[in-house]
Amino acid sequence: MDKRKEILLGAVQDKDEDVRKSAAEALAKLQIRDRLDFLEEKVGSGEMLEKVRALYALSELKGEKVVALLSIGVKDAAEDVRAAAARGLGLVGDTRALPHLVDLLKDPSPIVVRSALDAIAIYNEPRVLGPLIQALKNADAGVVEKAIEAVGRLGDKRAEEAMIYFAVKGNKHMKALALKALGLMER
Repeated sequence: MDKRKEILLGAVQDKDEDVRKSAAEALAKLQIRDRLDFLEEKVGSGEMLEKVRALYALSELKGEKVVALLSIGVKDAAEDVRAAAARGLGLVGDTRALPHLVDLLKDPSPIVVRSALDAIAIYNEPRVLGPLIQALKNADAGVVEKAIEAVGRLGDKRAEEAMIYFAVKGNKHMKALALKALGLMER
């Protein structure tokens, strides 16, 4: 890590503005990584706003420890914290986050479920088709729309019947999303 920091500190002095900017952004991420213990404390026992800020800071990083820290927020009592954890788990792009996101699809809060669906859609992972199909049965129209969108991104033919159903019986927005999904679907 010291070698990385040394290279980045040198690059901050570079003549090229783009190089300086990239180095500064990378240094900021290293500083966040250096404070993982502090962020873990905030996610586990801080005030709601501190938890959300910590989760968003973590979402800029990668790695198993980051996924573990973000997953702490999945179990929080506050809806905003759970939603921030879902967004963060999507942004890290690590498939180890998928089980946590799938668990969030059962959350009582439509806002949290929508955030989880947005995050799952980033992965484009066929293994989550079953839970996405289940989300299509949610009572919240916004959740159903996000689920249709996520299913559509997969392009998996196994979802054809569900997409046909929403293309015919869904509201205007659901129909549009289902029709788009049908067009993307594999043969």
